[in-house]
Amino acid sequence: MAPAYRIIKESLETQFVPGQNPELRVCASYTLENYGNSGLASIDVILPDKSSHGLKGLLIKVNGREATVAELSVDPEEAGLSKFRISLDPSWSQKQRRDLVIEYSFASPEYSGVNIGLSSTSFHVVSHTWFPLLQPPNHVLSPFPASPERITYTVQAPGNFLLLAPGKRVGRTKNGGEVKSRFELRSSDPAPFVVAGRYVDSCSNGRGCGASFWTLEPLKGDWASAEEQIASDWNILQKNFGPLGNTNLAPHVVESPGLRHIGGDMPSAVPFFGGVLVDPQEISQGVHSGEFLDLVAHALAGNWFGVQIYSSNSAVGISEGLSEYAVIVIDEARHGDSARNNRILRFLHEYDAACKEGVERPLIATTISDSIEQRRIALAKAPLFFIALEDAYGEASVRQALAQVVSLLRGQEVGFQELRAALENVTNKDLAPIFRAWLYKPGIPAEFREKYQRAAVGKN
Repeated sequence: MAPAYRIIKESLETQFVPGQNPELRVCASYTLENYGNSGLASIDVILPDKSSHGLKGLLIKVNGREATVAELSVDPEEAGLSKFRISLDPSWSQKQRRDLVIEYSFASPEYSGVNIGLSSTSFHVVSHTWFPLLQPPNHVLSPFPASPERITYTVQAPGNFLLLAPGKRVGRTKNGGEVKSRFELRSSDPAPFVVAGRYVDSCSNGRGCGASFWTLEPLKGDWASAEEQIASDWNILQKNFGPLGNTNLAPHVVESPGLRHIGGDMPSAVPFFGGVLVDPQEISQGVHSGEFLDLVAHALAGNWFGVQIYSSNSAVGISEGLSEYAVIVIDEARHGDSARNNRILRFLHEYDAACKEGVERPLIATTISDSIEQRRIALAKAPLFFIALEDAYGEASVRQALAQVVSLLRGQEVGFQELRAALENVTNKDLAPIFRAWLYKPGIPAEFREKYQRAAVGKN
């Protein structure tokens, strides 16, 4: 019915190249088949851009020959990405196959971010878009190119590095001081990521660990209580929002020098599937503190609301608001209604303080590209919106709907529209009024504020 192609075979290779300026080399190989109704003169691919990932040395080959490539403009919501058009000469006829190879390297990015980090002792790549994303032909009926059920994925790193990557490990080859680990990824597995480094594993003594710390130096003192709380938080999140892949998965808290230069209001803990990357300064201040454990709990929640699903157009209310709301859920499960109310009051106070420093934008329209002041207002208001939904429709209904979204839309962009549809499906109610009041209008609804302020007065 339209121009279309599919991916018959796919493999992804990554190699860490240590040195004073370490690099990560990427090679993606595909066998493609044109099964559409016409020939194709070109195909498009999305890659990470130079500023956010330090991409360099791009080389694209079709059937073993270097292809002509043109960079295209991207939409504002595709910031941090680059789009390229690969010319196919001769034109790609129907029912024919083509071999495509895309190679490039990552160096230290111009703007330090959270999705990629490279140092002499560790590296990570955890974004949704650090690997190539092949695009459909430019036709309204053309589908995205379907991937095979299984792809191969290899990571080459120093032999003394610990390594986390998705999929089933199917091979391990030593070559001098390096090790090449081979994985098989199925369609049900998370998107490719790599977290690796010369770490000390707190769980390496063979005991059953509910959570593991990977740190550049051995942890000092007894960290068992911190491990226990992190494991408990993980289990609470799974109970309320559904299991994250393998139910036996134990979370990893990994020290990452790549986060060291994050400043302003950027996070110092970042989620990846099955764990959290943490700024070394946070580790050095002790893993037992309430501040550290709060930081980790928020990032753990990001496994559901940032990794399994992620926000369309980088909406703050989804990307961070849901994780803040999940921390309230954790506190309530651990310490009861009083802890829940205390968290809510804290967000109310933060909202009022933030409004004195900036002008509020509608919650539905606030994104990570807005000012720090506007983002802080949204970050305080968003978790309260989800609490208001709980108050109106019940905790069980809201959490069941969120679990459905995470399960059914895994790996996809999600916005408030998808959340509303899931909630209406569970509650059989029209949620338009409450969404309108919280997402499109400034301020906190008076009845919500009065309810929790009265509770605080009654307690005192």
